[in-house]
Amino acid sequence: MAPGVGAGWLTVSDRPLRIWLPAVRAGSGADVFVERLADALRREGHEPLPQWFDHRHELMPWRLARMPAPARVDLVHAGSWQAFAFRRPGLPLVVTEHQYVAHPAFLPHRRMLQAAYHRFFIVQCMRLSYRRADALVAVSRHVASAMRKDWHGPIEVIHNWVDVRRFSPPNTRPCRSGRPFRLLFVGNPSRWKGADLLPDIAARLGEGFEILCLGGLRRSFEGVGLPANMTLLPRVAPERMPSVYHSVDAALVPARYEAFGYVTLEAMACGLPVLGFDCAGTAEVAVHGETALLAPLEDVNKLLCHARRLAEQPDLCERLGKAGRARAEALFDESRAMAAYLRTYCRVLAGRL
Repeated sequence: MAPGVGAGWLTVSDRPLRIWLPAVRAGSGADVFVERLADALRREGHEPLPQWFDHRHELMPWRLARMPAPARVDLVHAGSWQAFAFRRPGLPLVVTEHQYVAHPAFLPHRRMLQAAYHRFFIVQCMRLSYRRADALVAVSRHVASAMRKDWHGPIEVIHNWVDVRRFSPPNTRPCRSGRPFRLLFVGNPSRWKGADLLPDIAARLGEGFEILCLGGLRRSFEGVGLPANMTLLPRVAPERMPSVYHSVDAALVPARYEAFGYVTLEAMACGLPVLGFDCAGTAEVAVHGETALLAPLEDVNKLLCHARRLAEQPDLCERLGKAGRARAEALFDESRAMAAYLRTYCRVLAGRL
């Protein structure tokens, strides 16, 4: 798209914006966010400048303050864990909060060492970034609500998004004749993602179901002692993810805590019903009974009932899938998110003129 064309072109100048996107490569959804933001900004006619730093900088973010900004940058946009270190004189700073780790509901799902690291180090970094930000963005209403514990200033909610052109329903669904009902789990094998429940879910559902597990960006599953109907998939390039969704019948999202349901949204955009727990981040993206079947937290029995219902009622799968696709297009499309971010950029730039 040429500069000056389309709803996304909102600027205080007559040229594309040069936006520095510095980030520490952490193997998380925040990495996905930066990559998708850069791609989307390019499509809007702007000039994003992503710059990746090694994961070791997470432990010493102050060293990033020595890194020079690219030439002729209009503003900086970074995640909360290191954003304070990228503040530069004369450059507005936009901070996006992906996961408010101080939220009490997140505490039970972390190891003791990880909880201490978050509480005594990361939370301090986040608070410093909040104070230095010209604009503060949360990726969900749930995250924004959690942040109120530490921040009483303005917080804008801009949901994460999906490219509904790439993530779209297949022309035809895989035929189920003679094969199990396929459920797809995508994510790191962590307790807060509900990965520890998968072997039990697979065993109790039995041979009429198959759970396909795709490990997250940080680590993959270990294939030791798993039920026969639990299949581990090899890593997949991001551009091939739509084909993975196309190969299954429903998405399985048993997360106990979720800041924003990326997998839920991608599955909905691909026309899949979602099966999971009614946790805040998932329920903000999906709607129980409309685009998903969500069980109360930790209620595995109810989750199994929902799974069997989907397998027995193809019409229900189709109805939930179509409604999920419509919701993804209406509320979580890329153009909607980009328009919101560009309004934020222009607001902070106007404040510096």
